[in-house]
Amino acid sequence: MKQRVNISLSEDTVQRLKQYAWENHTNVSQAITNWIWSAKVNNEQVRGQQTIGAGRC
Repeated sequence: MKQRVNISLSEDTVQRLKQYAWENHTNVSQAITNWIWSAKVNNEQVRGQQTIGAGRC
């Protein structure tokens, strides 16, 4: 399920993001999605969620 997220960006950042998306033949939403899924994160577990039964013996 997709969810809408509102963010505030400077006009320069908006224009740069649109340019990046255009150069990569995609839209802004897909450009952001591609970027975040290719970025390395320190902890793959989503913040605020825990695996059920984790830490139990």
